[in-house]
Amino acid sequence: MSEQTVIIPSTFDESEDPRPVRIQYGDVKMRLPRLDDSTQLPLAMISAGIMIVSKGWNNLTQEEKLNFMGVILAYLIREYPLLEVEMDRKSGDKLKDLGLIINAWAKAGHTDPKA
Repeated sequence: MSEQTVIIPSTFDESEDPRPVRIQYGDVKMRLPRLDDSTQLPLAMISAGIMIVSKGWNNLTQEEKLNFMGVILAYLIREYPLLEVEMDRKSGDKLKDLGLIINAWAKAGHTDPKA
């Protein structure tokens, strides 16, 4: 008979602001977690981030970079549905604007966007 392993979820410090990064895109105000804070990021973003860190941004193929941006975009739209409307209304280059959002997010969270 095999034994069952019980894993208790780790705890996090609730006194810290879980979403300290503030970015505004057009009329959409976003409060985001730091990209290096796994307590607030969904697993899909952590998985994508691990790939980026393990290979390095400059070593990724164009497809891998677009896949990463797709994960980030899916998260942002899930959290801020009006972002999609705002980008459709105001963006002349959606990929460029998404890149600017990611860079601002990484810089505000003290994370190298290409790490």
